[in-house]
Amino acid sequence: MDKGGAQTYDFGLMAFEGQSNLDRTLSRLKALLQSVKDPLTDDWDPIELGLLVAKMEYEDLDLEKQFEQFQALVADIAKDLTRAASLREQTAHVVRAFSDVLAFGGDKNNYYNPKNSYLNDVILRRKGIPISLSLVFMGLCRGVGLRAVGISFPGHFLVRMVASEGHFEMSTSREKVEDWRTQWFIDCFDAGKFMTIQDCEARLMEWTRGVIPFGPDVLTVAHPVEILSRMLRNLKAIFAEKEDLPRLYWVLTALKELCPQDSAEAVKDRGFLLARMGRFSAALQDLRYFLTVSKDIQKIQHVERIIRHFETQSDQTN
Repeated sequence: MDKGGAQTYDFGLMAFEGQSNLDRTLSRLKALLQSVKDPLTDDWDPIELGLLVAKMEYEDLDLEKQFEQFQALVADIAKDLTRAASLREQTAHVVRAFSDVLAFGGDKNNYYNPKNSYLNDVILRRKGIPISLSLVFMGLCRGVGLRAVGISFPGHFLVRMVASEGHFEMSTSREKVEDWRTQWFIDCFDAGKFMTIQDCEARLMEWTRGVIPFGPDVLTVAHPVEILSRMLRNLKAIFAEKEDLPRLYWVLTALKELCPQDSAEAVKDRGFLLARMGRFSAALQDLRYFLTVSKDIQKIQHVERIIRHFETQSDQTN
């Protein structure tokens, strides 16, 4: 594991030293996720979400210190914000601070660096991927009293501003089908570029060649569960490619515990991972659980065959 507070694991005894930290962090994440019913109107802290993901990697991460450091960035932005300006003008002020003053931007040279998904690293390095940079931007907006929400755009992640009391745009802030073509968005990976509906439509056509039809469904506000799922799936792909089994374990555990849409697949993958670690008893527990929650007949049949094989194996103790 990396130095600087990252978790370590003892493969000899298969005792995950970070387990208690993992449990505590999962509990705090679960509380945050459950507190949000409507992501368009309910207040939640995107910085807390991002730092808790990092906490699963960096056991010794001082969350309070991280929050204090982030608040210092917010204070620098807030002092020059003109409250009488329109929402778009206020957003442009935050964008300039985000991209020009604080120098946040997309890591286009090393996109799949896992540090791009850990908010403490993103804030330190000023580099990230669309979803982590969006959390930073959303956090800056929240800190200065603006409402920003995440948009799980296919193949990308965007931010949309939401007018609140005091903005003359308030009347257009509601989620109405007839209003959606008047919306505009922020691409935090591309230096906070403003994007119109037409820009989004062109981007989707470029990426999917029309496979995904363009409409309001691709621009809905993301619940923090969806944001967390997307972050964890990014890390899952990175760690699976690197065959980094300890990190893959905590990612799969978080997906199982916190992300209902990913839970069944995550517990299956964790079962296979545990078997690779020689922990066949734990693997069987996960795979048998998968049989009770999955509705995919082909996967169920495959797992049933694997279970019969694992039942003949003994746990490896060294």
